[in-house]
Amino acid sequence: MDVNGLLDLDKLSQEYQISKKELIHFHNEHCAISELLPLDLPKYVPHIYLPKDHYNSKKLNLLVTNILRYPTSKSEKTYGVVVKYLHTDTQLHYEINVNRDHGFVEISKKKNYVNNAEVDNLIEKLYEAAEKTLYPLKVSVAGNGSLLRIENEKEILKRWENDTFPKLEEYYVGSTSEKILGKMNLVFKNLNARRDFLLKSSFYKLFFLPVYQSYLGYKKEGNLDFYFAGIQQYISYDLNFLLKKEYTRGAKIALQITGNERDTIFNKKDKKGVLDLLYKFNKDSHELYSVTGFVSTFDKDKELRIEFQLFEIEK
Repeated sequence: MDVNGLLDLDKLSQEYQISKKELIHFHNEHCAISELLPLDLPKYVPHIYLPKDHYNSKKLNLLVTNILRYPTSKSEKTYGVVVKYLHTDTQLHYEINVNRDHGFVEISKKKNYVNNAEVDNLIEKLYEAAEKTLYPLKVSVAGNGSLLRIENEKEILKRWENDTFPKLEEYYVGSTSEKILGKMNLVFKNLNARRDFLLKSSFYKLFFLPVYQSYLGYKKEGNLDFYFAGIQQYISYDLNFLLKKEYTRGAKIALQITGNERDTIFNKKDKKGVLDLLYKFNKDSHELYSVTGFVSTFDKDKELRIEFQLFEIEK
């Protein structure tokens, strides 16, 4: 194997899972006299000899391409979703069914649980009842994984107008409920024009993040606008994508995304938030396997931090 610069035996032994002593012994058995390696002192050598089994094992664990390709095969998957709002000591969890058919995705969502209990707040019940009307939700997806449009907009509107809205209007009375229902009615009447309401959800924002791209040098820069409901505001982040060159121990593709809150004319806070997410994809299909991490910002010097977990529930 060719060596660029000074040989780093510690790094090499870790990468190829062989002790320094074994590595040096094997190299010295096969090299020319001028290429002999001492045990302790660093040395410039043009190449180093490695046992074939260690070299092949390492090679098998390397990604064959720096391109994440959007999954094109049909599939049915169930994901668990856990969202923790650390600043309010609140946890939300639910399950999502995802049926993928090339560039189309159908999503069904199960019951919400807040702090491991069913929703019992009157307003939360109103939102949950309205949300059920969305599902099943059929969307088209771009080649980079981002959400393009809602394909069953008319079906959803029919469910809303003929069933959900009349029942909610009759059951939930009062100025607050009427105001909420009025806003919901406007959204349901023109879902595609107002589909950004979906992307205010942590799940939709991160599930449809445009990660299916080419990563030149296994790196890429980007940006993200993330919605914090507590302050009813989008926060912008400058992102760095790092596609790991090796598969994980579980034979998954790993994409690390880190970011810092962007400094703008309208955002001159002393303290700024950060983002740190780890995406994992299935080795062959490139389908999303899991997302873990957090996003944070500051409001009046108080940290608002959202931790997010999405994981495939294997059957």
